[in-house]
Amino acid sequence: MSAFAIHIVTHNSAATLQMCLEAACSQQLDVPLRVRVFDNASSDATRQIVRQHALTLIESPINLGYAAAHNRLLAMADEPYVLTLNPDVRLAPDFCAQALQAFEAQPRAGMLAACLLRCDSLEAPPYAVDSAGLFMRRTRRQGLIAENVPIAQRPTRRTEVFGVDGAAACYRRAMLSDIALDGEVFDEDFFMHKEDIDVCWRAQLCGWQCLYLPEARAQHIRTFRPNKRANLPRWMRRLAVRNRYLLLLKNDFPAHLLRDSLPFLTYEIGILAYMLLREPTSLTAYAQAWRLRRKMLAKRRLLSAKRRATWHDLRRWFC
Repeated sequence: MSAFAIHIVTHNSAATLQMCLEAACSQQLDVPLRVRVFDNASSDATRQIVRQHALTLIESPINLGYAAAHNRLLAMADEPYVLTLNPDVRLAPDFCAQALQAFEAQPRAGMLAACLLRCDSLEAPPYAVDSAGLFMRRTRRQGLIAENVPIAQRPTRRTEVFGVDGAAACYRRAMLSDIALDGEVFDEDFFMHKEDIDVCWRAQLCGWQCLYLPEARAQHIRTFRPNKRANLPRWMRRLAVRNRYLLLLKNDFPAHLLRDSLPFLTYEIGILAYMLLREPTSLTAYAQAWRLRRKMLAKRRLLSAKRRATWHDLRRWFC
């Protein structure tokens, strides 16, 4: 029998969590639904809010990071379909039902990208498209499909895309098991940020598909935006830079990167110039990535044994 799981990782998420959980726990679904929360050492009212609902709560005394927390939740789960959900997302009532129907109709779809609509609070109406999935540039910088497009012009057709936005990512459990490396679905060396892109990239390399599902709708408060980078803590900005290189070491094809060398190197020069002038504390990201190079290359070898796609197959996703 089919079943669905919703997994939420929290860290001082009280401001949005109540509405997130209410929507998650009231899904209109004809199969069993289990909601699990892993709390990463919150010091606000997050845990009290979770305890008001009949769901599983795992309390960590330390912040393990997004990747490790989701791995702990996945280790508890046996449902064939899993939604990893950010606590600043409010699902439409039929979100999981739409995802379940699409998964069962598309056996090679390992991921489903929802139509996320951007809002300033979960109580306010959305004002634009937040994401219709992920795409990759030739510079190896990820992007949000249809970001800031007016809601009336949102994509309305199901289509294959590179990947799913980690804010509300639907996964087939069989795919997650297939792409796991050394027992890890989410790479815990990433800690947080870009770990969702890593999962999507590995899935593409292993021959799985990601389908954009316009019928699955949710509201999202987008807090991590390039134009608000200065508002982020220094460690988080540094992590974003470091994880870019971990992604490349682990997943990219040398021939593919060579073909894109001009836009890639131009963008790299821009990153370096920006950090030298505006963000010197992030320069240590290079050394951090270098220290992890052997671990990433070892994971790359494990991934190569699972790989079913060629660089020609993946070429279409880098534009």
